[in-house]
Amino acid sequence: MAAKTRADLLKRLDPYWKMEAANVLFVPAFLIWLAGGKVGWITLAPMAATVLLLVIGALYWRGKVRRLRGDGGDFAALLRRLAAWKAPALVLTLAGCATALAGWWVPAWSAGLADRNVATACAVLAVLEYVNYYHRQLQHFDSREDFRRLLTGRGFRKSWLARDLEALGRSPG
Repeated sequence: MAAKTRADLLKRLDPYWKMEAANVLFVPAFLIWLAGGKVGWITLAPMAATVLLLVIGALYWRGKVRRLRGDGGDFAALLRRLAAWKAPALVLTLAGCATALAGWWVPAWSAGLADRNVATACAVLAVLEYVNYYHRQLQHFDSREDFRRLLTGRGFRKSWLARDLEALGRSPG
């Protein structure tokens, strides 16, 4: 990889982990603010799933950037940890979806309409983050190449974490 290309890639990728890490605090705070502070227990599981996936994203992108800089430590160990969190993240995401739905089925379980809306938003975000990290890249707004691919109908490419986990599975040892 040419130095300019590596520098360009680092410039593009370095903000990812910082953005995901900031969103660990910002997303729940913003959604709670939108709900007027009235969130109940139905919001906890979907919000926890969202936060967990944002942490996974922050760790992955930080590790990826550090690896590109040549100071990544044991990137394979990080990938193994992130692979171990795939199933728990899915279970928490599904539990969050079920909890959000329960708030709609039994409105008395929620702190009101705003709580149900926040729970639903967190459940949707968790599903999107899970797919975006462990399966298909959903984000296409930060790269001209990715955006062009989306507009031309060539579909969603495999996510970077999914590719790295596949490569780890093929590596010896």
